Parts: sequence; structure tokens; C-alpha cells
Amino acid sequence: MTSLRDRLREEPLPGEAEAAARSWTVVEAALVERPPTPRRSRMPLRLAIVAGLLCLGLVTALSPAGAWIEDRFEAEQRPPRPAFAALPKIGPVLAISRTGAYAVRPLGIRGLGPFSDAGWSPRGLHVVGVDGRRVTAVTPGGIVKWSLTRRAQVHHPAWSTGLGFAVAYLEGRALRVVDGRGDPKTDRRVRRSAAPVTPAWRPRSDSVLSYVTAGAAVETVNVDSRATVWRTAPNTLERPLALTWSSDGRQLVALSARSVTVLDAAGGVVRTLPLPGVARELALHPSGRHAAVLVRGRGGGRALDVPLDGARQKQLFQGDLEGMSWSRNGRWLLLGWRGADQWLLLGPGNRIRALHGVTREIGARGGFPRVAGWCCAG
Repeated sequence: MTSLRDRLREEPLPGEAEAAARSWTVVEAALVERPPTPRRSRMPLRLAIVAGLLCLGLVTALSPAGAWIEDRFEAEQRPPRPAFAALPKIGPVLAISRTGAYAVRPLGIRGLGPFSDAGWSPRGLHVVGVDGRRVTAVTPGGIVKWSLTRRAQVHHPAWSTGLGFAVAYLEGRALRVVDGRGDPKTDRRVRRSAAPVTPAWRPRSDSVLSYVTAGAAVETVNVDSRATVWRTAPNTLERPLALTWSSDGRQLVALSARSVTVLDAAGGVVRTLPLPGVARELALHPSGRHAAVLVRGRGGGRALDVPLDGARQKQLFQGDLEGMSWSRNGRWLLLGWRGADQWLLLGPGNRIRALHGVTREIGARGGFPRVAGWCCAG
């Protein structure tokens, strides 16, 4: 697929044709005004041709067309710009590929570990990742702070959103919680049976957590007392694929295959919003008023802007998309475009900034790097 950069290079610069025409006019006039010379001496004619070509080169170099040619030449000579240099300098991005997790900044990339899934701590001081039977906490610089090994496969980790005193994760089908220091003595089972969906901590809380039960209900629990705070009634909503709380704690948003359901703080259904395709991912805007949703339908993959008040949905981008996250200030939505090997920054005024060659930048062996989070939305 032709990239935006290539299309821009193929387009003529404004005024390129007019500049070329002016250059030819100057050379032609110089040749016409040249006085006739005897045929036996061809040296003056050769000098005139050389002078004309020099004039053409000078005029072309000083014209917009000449500048365009020079820019193209310099672009080919300069080393390629790092793919992530265009990222806003507002916090590192968490990326995950087949080789593990990475903290990505405009000026560098740091490997964090061979994690299959990972998430930020509330202030971005740590990342929690899972690898096989291990749950591990590392700094954004890749320094391991603690590691916990379980008997079965672990997955879907989530750091609490208060002071960061707790980490939730799934071991097989069980929902477990350990303190933020990874102390094995604090590791405990909260529920026996949970669906494979990342749990959602209530904002600014280290004790209240929502998860999806094996029966497709949503339950909110106090992880200290293990008491149920509330639970949705059977068949209230389609089986959730993702959960996320709004930043003010007033709404819990659940993504299902064909809809987005908005719940209030007590678990009551506020509204259900149908989607024009099969949903894959959800990213709630920091304002809590709308969400970005990736869907797949007849037209391929699409990113949609879904207002949670039921207003009209809008398409943001179409392509083979995977992974997305809002910047913490809500100005940018970062999308992974696997089909073009790009990350896309969708900004105010429908601006799109493309980050090219992201697979090569992180390491081709790992394949396309999925956007897994942008520090620090909480």
C-alpha cells in the first residue's frame, strides 16, 4: 500500500511546471540573441550551449521546482527518521509484540520483558506483565521490582487505580489479587470463576474491582472483604469483551460483540448502544463522554467514535486496525494500523499523523507491535 509520504513525493510541487517553463524561456532567449559566427569555428557555439545549460541549472535551482528536486535528493540521502519521533512528549506508550512488551518514547524504546500482556501502574512508575505462570512488575526502564510464580497460566493483569496498593490478575479461571509489592503472603483468590476479560478497578480505589463472571454477568467486589458490592441480573447484557470505568467513577462501560452498554455506579443499565459490526476493542475517552471502538464488518476494520449519550456514531478511520489508546489529555487517539505497518495519531480537527515502519523500529522478529496503553490515563 502506498504510504502518505510516497504519495506526497509523487505529487508535483505547486509552480513546478511554471518554473520549468520560465527556465526554458531564459535559455531560448539567450540562444536567439547570440550573434552568428563563422561555421569553421564551433568553439563559441559550444561555449554558448554550456552557458545556457549553466543558466538553466541556476534558474532551476533557485525555482520551486529546483527546490523540490533538491528536497527529493536530500530525502534520499538522509537516514530515515525514527518511527516514534513524532509521538507527543506526554508519556510513554506500552507496546506488545511476539517478543514481549516495550515502553516507547519519542527518543527511544526500552524492552520490559517477554510479556504476553501488560498494563501501567496508576502513575506510570511500574508496568505489570504476565509471562506463562509469572506475574512481574518492572520499571519503565526495564528493572524488575518483583515477580510472582503461580501454578497455572496467568493472564489479564490490572494494577489498582488508587495508590497502587493492589494488582489483580487471572490464574486460569480464578480471579486473584496481590499487593503492589508482590508479597506472596498477600496473594489471594477473590473469586473461583471469571471470564477471560481484564478486570476494571474503580477510579482512585485499591479495593473495589469489577470483573466478568463465567456466566457473563458483571460483578463488583471488595477485594479486601471479598464481599459483593453489586452484580448485574442474569441476561442483562450480552457477554462482555471489555470493561472500563469512567474517570469520575459514575459509569462502567461494557463492550460486547454487537453493542456498548453503559452501567451506572450501582450496576443499573443506563443505555445500550448497538454497533454496526463485530466489536473487538474499546478505549474510553478520559472525559467519559464517548469511546473509540474497533469493529469489523463488510467494509473491513473500522475505528468508530461512539458517544455514550446515544448521539450519532462517527467513523474515525478504516483499515486493518489493532490496538488503540487515548492520550492522557484526550487530544490524541493512537491507533495501530497493521496493514500499513504504521501507528496513527488522530488529533484535533481530523488531523492524522502517521508513524511509519513501527515493526522495523521495535524489531521485525516480534511482528507488528500492538498499542496496549498510553501512560497514564488514570
